Amino acid sequence: MADLKFAVIGAGFWSKFQIPAWREVPGAQLVALCDSDLAKAQAFAEQFNIPRVYRDAEEMFQTEALDFVDIIAGVSAHAPLVTLAAQYKVPVICQKPMAPDYATCEHMVQTCRQAGIPFFIHENFRWQPPLRAIKDFLDAGRIGRPLRAHLQFGHGPLKFYANQPYLKTDAHFVLPDMGSHFLDLARFFFGEPHSLYCQYHRSRADFAGDDVVVVMLRMASTICLCEMGWFTNTKVYIEGTEGALELSNDGVLSLRLGDEVYSRRYTPDRYAWTDPDYGFSPPSSVACNAHLLGALKTGQPAETSAEDNLKTMRLVYAAYDSAERNQVIPID
Repeated sequence: MADLKFAVIGAGFWSKFQIPAWREVPGAQLVALCDSDLAKAQAFAEQFNIPRVYRDAEEMFQTEALDFVDIIAGVSAHAPLVTLAAQYKVPVICQKPMAPDYATCEHMVQTCRQAGIPFFIHENFRWQPPLRAIKDFLDAGRIGRPLRAHLQFGHGPLKFYANQPYLKTDAHFVLPDMGSHFLDLARFFFGEPHSLYCQYHRSRADFAGDDVVVVMLRMASTICLCEMGWFTNTKVYIEGTEGALELSNDGVLSLRLGDEVYSRRYTPDRYAWTDPDYGFSPPSSVACNAHLLGALKTGQPAETSAEDNLKTMRLVYAAYDSAERNQVIPID
C-alpha cells in the first residue's frame, strides 16, 4: 500500500518528539509543516527534511493533497483546526486534551462525523509497554476480578514547564493535561465508570489552575482512585480477587499471586530523539502513531478514536463539576 501523505500543524515543544516518532513508522510521508511562527516552522522543516512550510493552515489545505493531518498545536487551536480539516475532508489526528470544555469536544466529534472523516486522538499513555502489560494481565484474568485500583502520578520537576509555559497560566491545569491520560487509563483497564467524585487544590502561586487532584471512579466491580501531585512517583496498584498487580516508579511490574511474586523491569525504548527525563512518554508515540496509521489505511476502528476519547473528556470536565459542587456525579 502506498505511503499516506500527511502534514503537521504546530511546531511547538511536543513536535520535537512527535515528528521524529512518525519517522520511525513505515507507511507515512510527512510532506508539509504549518505554524503561525513561520521561522519556527522553517527551522523544524530544515531539521527534519520536511519539503514545504506554511504560516496559514487553510492555504496548506488548499495546496496540499493530504491523506491526513496531525494537529500538535495548543489546545485552544484544536477546534478551529479540526473544523478546517473537516471542511476539506482531511482525516484528523489531534493531540490531547481534545478541547478546553466538553461542549466543544462534542461539537468537534459531531463536525467530523458529519464530514464523514476519521477523527483520532493521540493518547499515547496506554501504549507505554508496562501499562500495556497490565491490560494484558487484566484481560487474561490473572488477578481475578479487579476490586480496587490506585493510579498515582506526579507532574515531574518544575523545569519541564519552561518547555510548556502556557500550562502555568491555564485556568484548568492538571485534569485536562495529565488527567486526560489517567482517566483514559482507568477506562482502558476497567471499563466505563458509573460515578465520579473529585477534589483538588490550587497549591502554587505560580500556577493558575488545579495542580493537586484526587478523583475516585466507581466502575462495575472496581473502585479506582486517581491521584496527581507534585512529589508523587509513578505507581499503579490493582488488587483483585486472586492477586495483585503493582507497577513501581522504576518500571518494575510485579504480579502477586499468594506468596509468589513474578516481576519484570521495563525500560523506555531508546531513540536518538527521545529525552530520558520524559520516560516512556515520547517513545510510546511510535506505537500510538503506528496504530493510528493502521486504522487510517485499513478503515478499522482505532482504540483512541475521538468518539471514544469523548468519554474520557466527559470524565475530565465532570471532575470539575464534582469538585465545585462537592458531589458525586453520575456518569451516563
